[in-house]
Order: sequence, then C-alpha cells, then structure tokens
Amino acid sequence: MTTSRPQTQIQDEEIILRPTVHITQAGREYKNIMRRIWRACNYWIKCPKDRQKIYGNIGEAFYNVALIVDDMEDHTILRRGIPAAHMVYGIPLTVQATIYKTILSLEELFLYLEDSKEEATDSLIKLGTRLFAGQGIEIHFTDIVKCPTFDDYRAIIYGKSFAVIHWGVRLLELFAKKEKIQFSAKFWDNLSYFAAVYDDYVNLHNPKWASVRVYCDDLDEGKFSFPMIHAIQSHPNDHRLLTMLKNRPLDMESKKLFVDIMESFGSFEYTRKLLEDMKNGVFDEVDNLKLEKNPHLQRVLEDIFTKLETDLFIDKCN
Repeated sequence: MTTSRPQTQIQDEEIILRPTVHITQAGREYKNIMRRIWRACNYWIKCPKDRQKIYGNIGEAFYNVALIVDDMEDHTILRRGIPAAHMVYGIPLTVQATIYKTILSLEELFLYLEDSKEEATDSLIKLGTRLFAGQGIEIHFTDIVKCPTFDDYRAIIYGKSFAVIHWGVRLLELFAKKEKIQFSAKFWDNLSYFAAVYDDYVNLHNPKWASVRVYCDDLDEGKFSFPMIHAIQSHPNDHRLLTMLKNRPLDMESKKLFVDIMESFGSFEYTRKLLEDMKNGVFDEVDNLKLEKNPHLQRVLEDIFTKLETDLFIDKCN
C-alpha cells in the first residue's frame, strides 16, 4: 500500500527548487542524447504510455540534477543556451536544491515501484557508485593536468555514460513491468561510447556549440576529452596542448590554436572514424542478439552522426 509524502509548505518548496526548475527554462532539450536513447529502446520494451510519462518525469529529474552538479564541478557558465543554475542562484542554494530534488525523486520512484523497490534500490546504488567514481576519476586528471590513457577514459565512460544509459533502460523495464532484455556488454559499450565521444567531438569541433554553451568550454574546464587524448598521446613530444591547458581559462585565439593543432594531428578525423565504428557496432550487436530491427534507435544514431559538422543535435520531442 503506497502512501503519499507529507506536503511541504508550497512556498518553501518553490524557493528551494528554483535552481532545478531553472534548467528546464530553455524550452528545448539541447543535445539530450540520453533521453532519445532511452525512448528509442522503448521500441523493444513497449512501456505503456501512462507509465512512460511517470518514468519520463522521474528520469528527467535525475538527469537534470546530474547536469547541474556537473556544471558546478566544471565551472560551466552556460547550459542549454542560458546561464547555468549556479550562476543565477549561487552554489549554496543550488547544492541544496539538487539534494532536495534527488530525495523527492527517489521518494516518487519508490512509491511507484513499490513491488520492485528492492531491485530499483540495487540499480540506483550501482548507478551512484559508478557515476561518482567515473566523475571522480575525470576530476582527478583535470586537477593534476595529466592526460589519461584511453583505458582511463574507458573507466570514466563506464562510470558516466555507460551507467546512465544502462540504468535508464533498466528503469524503463521496471516501469513496463516486464522482464529485462538480455543486452550484451558490447551493446552497452558501443552505445555509451558513441554518446560520450559525440559529446566530446561537438564541443571542440561544431561551430554552433557556442550558441548553447561557451565556445570550446571543455578547454576552460580542462577536460581531457577523447579527441584531445588522441592528440596528446599521438604526439608525446609536443607539449603545446598540455601547456595551454595549464594556463586556462583560455582566450579565444588560444582556443582556436588549440583546435587547429588537434586538426593537424588528425584527431578529429580519428574521432569521426571511431564514431562511425561505434554506430555500426550498435547495429551489428542488435543483429547478433537476434533483436528486432529498431528503426527509432537507428534514426537517432544516424541523426546524431550526420549532424556532427552541420548542426547541434536537438531533441524536439515532448
């Protein structure tokens, strides 16, 4: 028997949650790959529409909280074309808002999935440990300005994109009240790598990125993204990129030089090839698993890949 939570005074709750509401004000979900992937996988899961709405609200709440925390850790200025939440409301209130929203979302999740509460709790614990570990490893390399290896990068992605995509699809299965599909580790690996490397690529190489964030803001954050790792590892005796990262934040001309050096090293070409391999790997693994062809997932991945240079991927779906 479920029970509703005690009602906090509305005016107090509205004040506390303002930073988490702020991130939804942009109107469009810029580059929200996770949301599209989750929804595309529902072609196999077939969660009823009434449950999809509940799932979507809870999943979106967790996702937005993760973005807000990530923005604070990376000192991000813009998110989805508007000032990041902590830039408007300050770090103290934004931290409190994310904690409060997480607790409310957990409460709603467990109330709805009461008959699956134990599995939902187990999934959340696994997600949390992977996510914070991945984020922690990434912050470590940023803080000491040391380029990670591709194995280190894989560990970071396993904690971030891999965990979030995997958890989102499993949660969708719980909402659908159905047995989980036996996806392979290779399927998740290809899908999560594709999402993460795409994010890294467009940040540094898509000219329209500055319309929703700061131009090449991964450089301001000191983030060792996939194309950057390739550039540094493939030219270990050229220390220009690491030296510039140590002197961040970078001015516009330094950023352009940084990108030009990476271009001359073939790092973006290498990344594009990897993205194509990962995309094809997802479809190959679907065939190996004998799953029904999924036109929604194919359309999402093709749409993302074909807009690498021409436009930002924007999720216009409700």
